[in-house]
Amino acid sequence: MFEKMDLALIGAKMKMDDYVDRLLHEEKGASDIVAILVVIVILLAVAAIFKTQLSGLVEQVFGKATDWVDAN
Repeated sequence: MFEKMDLALIGAKMKMDDYVDRLLHEEKGASDIVAILVVIVILLAVAAIFKTQLSGLVEQVFGKATDWVDAN
């Protein structure tokens, strides 16, 4: 029984090592990560530039939503 458990653990360890090796050396997703980071930076810059306009818009929307909920 212990031999089967040992073999199962060794097989799992080998699969995990293979997975980690492929994960560390895979370069296909690197460009996706860079693109996502660029989009996040652009969104943060737009939010910083238009902070007052965005906060006014949010307050207006929530004000209308609160009025609508209070009316019903």
